[in-house]
Amino acid sequence: MRSINRLQISIGFLSLFAGFLLYFFARPSDICFMSFIKGADSSQYWSLPFSPGIGGALPSFLHVFAFSLLLGGFLACRKKGYLIICCAWLFTNLLFELGQRYPISASELIPKWFEGVFILQNMRNYFLKGTFDLFDLLASSVGAVAAYWVLARTGQEGRVRK
Repeated sequence: MRSINRLQISIGFLSLFAGFLLYFFARPSDICFMSFIKGADSSQYWSLPFSPGIGGALPSFLHVFAFSLLLGGFLACRKKGYLIICCAWLFTNLLFELGQRYPISASELIPKWFEGVFILQNMRNYFLKGTFDLFDLLASSVGAVAAYWVLARTGQEGRVRK
């Protein structure tokens, strides 16, 4: 039986924390899922100097990268499993980004009962007020490739034996 991979989980948590900080400081709270901390009525957020283009897509990269590493580390699987995990997180991010491309259709798919549920309550705003960006699609793809590379290199099969 394989044990969890602490290195992968640590890298995943650090990446997730970096993404959390980016969202907390650089995104409006009514769009992202951070309103439970910042307050949904708060319009205060900071614009980062690298926000346009690739820099603005960094959270998309970090989301796929971090969650792929976390799940891969907890499941402690092999390369095929890592590939499935990375593709699943990439697919999830792509669907959410495409939901911003077609906001009315995507928001209509959100169940009404999400409105009162912690974190899920802003999902409709995510689609209606969010912005579709091709760089986010690219960053998510690069995040999946980077996560697979890290998982493969730090997994049981990727470690150098002495």
